[in-house]
Amino acid sequence: MAHAISPGNEFLREHGLVLSVSVGLHVLLLVLLGLNLNLMPRRELQPTRMAIEATVVDAKAMRRREAREDQRRREQARAEQQRREQVEQQRREAEQQREAERQAQDERRQAEERKVAEQRRAEQQKREQAEAKAAEQKAQQKREADARAAQQKKDAEAKAARQKQEAEAQKKAAAEAARKSEADRKAAQTRADLARQMAEEEDLLAAADSGLLDQYAEIIRQKVERNWIRPASAREGISCVVLVKQIPGGEVVDVKVTECNGDAAVVRSIEAAVLRASPLPPPPDPSLFDRSLRFDFRPRD
Repeated sequence: MAHAISPGNEFLREHGLVLSVSVGLHVLLLVLLGLNLNLMPRRELQPTRMAIEATVVDAKAMRRREAREDQRRREQARAEQQRREQVEQQRREAEQQREAERQAQDERRQAEERKVAEQRRAEQQKREQAEAKAAEQKAQQKREADARAAQQKKDAEAKAARQKQEAEAQKKAAAEAARKSEADRKAAQTRADLARQMAEEEDLLAAADSGLLDQYAEIIRQKVERNWIRPASAREGISCVVLVKQIPGGEVVDVKVTECNGDAAVVRSIEAAVLRASPLPPPPDPSLFDRSLRFDFRPRD
């Protein structure tokens, strides 16, 4: 329906002026006829009817022309519609053909891609197999090297253990020899010390018998008494035991007063006197020298 109306509208646009003029003329004729009917005598009615009939005939002819023109336009529209449908059909067929070609190209491309992918997979599998074989060979070589290294380490450890045992045995033997030598030396030293002590004791006994020991003690007591400063608290009849440690040369290194009947001031004064008396006089006989001395301090009142 839209195609049928469209050509008619086009006809009206093209012949609108002509139709407007024709319609205007017909209207004017009708008006004039109406005036003639009123102005002209009755005897002139026949020509008016002829004009009306002519106008009616023209209108019918125009309608027939318009009908023919409509028919022509409809046929043109149908032809145009058929042409368009044919063009659309050709376009669809061309599109289908292009789509079929694209599908065929896609299938060929996909087949080629599958082929390439299969080749790549085969190559990858081949590489992986070669790599796995190389890795296995490398692992085997490493295992063999590790085994050799472990055996070498074991042999070295066994050798080191033997060497250590031998060194320990030698060390133990040397230590035993040194211990025996030291024991022999100590035994000899002990025997020598014992012999010396015995000789010293014999000399000491001889000196004591001769009165030299008492003389030595008296000499020390006298020197201490000369260096003693009597404190105010000292009473008559002081008697104290004095212990002295000296080194060769008579230098006093320690002094202690025990068994004393004096007070603390007396004890301190006696210890001070011993230190002031240092160095102590040597004994009359060198054999009487003793690092530890013990004598009684009884000052004269």
